[in-house]
Amino acid sequence: MIDRSKILTITMTLTSMVFFAFVSTFIPQDFIWIVFLLYAMIFMSLSMTLPRILSRRKYGDVKGAILFKADRQEIMKIMMRDQEVDREIKPQVVASLTLLPLSIVIWIIASYTVFPYLIPASRDTITRSELFIRYLIFYATLIGLMRIVTYFFTPKRILIPLNNYEIRSGGIKSSSIIIPFPIDRNRYEVTVNHKRSFIDIYDKKTKQIYRLYVPDINKAELFIQKHGFQK
Repeated sequence: MIDRSKILTITMTLTSMVFFAFVSTFIPQDFIWIVFLLYAMIFMSLSMTLPRILSRRKYGDVKGAILFKADRQEIMKIMMRDQEVDREIKPQVVASLTLLPLSIVIWIIASYTVFPYLIPASRDTITRSELFIRYLIFYATLIGLMRIVTYFFTPKRILIPLNNYEIRSGGIKSSSIIIPFPIDRNRYEVTVNHKRSFIDIYDKKTKQIYRLYVPDINKAELFIQKHGFQK
């Protein structure tokens, strides 16, 4: 069965392709940049809110007694004492800084190679429906190339340190992230590091590692063992 997050990604990708093709075909050239700008703003807003909405719809809100509530400043101090975290996060930073210029390069190359073969200089020589299909092929090629580059440059595991979270008797909650108890061992992998005072929860579906820095690692481990792995 395909994961819901993958279905959402595929849906948004196909929607983007159709939207870009439609705008390029039917919207006057002078207004295209305005439409694309509005699309980018809406897309970013949806990217931030949809995961939270889907998570709440699937799991609901985490209930139960608060066992530990993170203090942002205290968590940041513990994280700053961790001398290895910078090395762990560095590949993610490099990837994010590299992907933007690479995307621009891909766009430029595609505009000078693929685009002239698909889109005629005089667009009146073909019908609107054919022009739409040609634009659809162009954006599918462009997005496909970007997806390939993103796949190879993005680290296989993404580390996300959480500095604002709660451990409740019913689960772990942090903004859009909800991990209900008992923990699904088929999906999550829990690792405790006593020396660096954190608990890593690896989500096998999203390939993300949620890191919980805690001042008392033994007490936090006891909470998760007692409430997170109960039958």
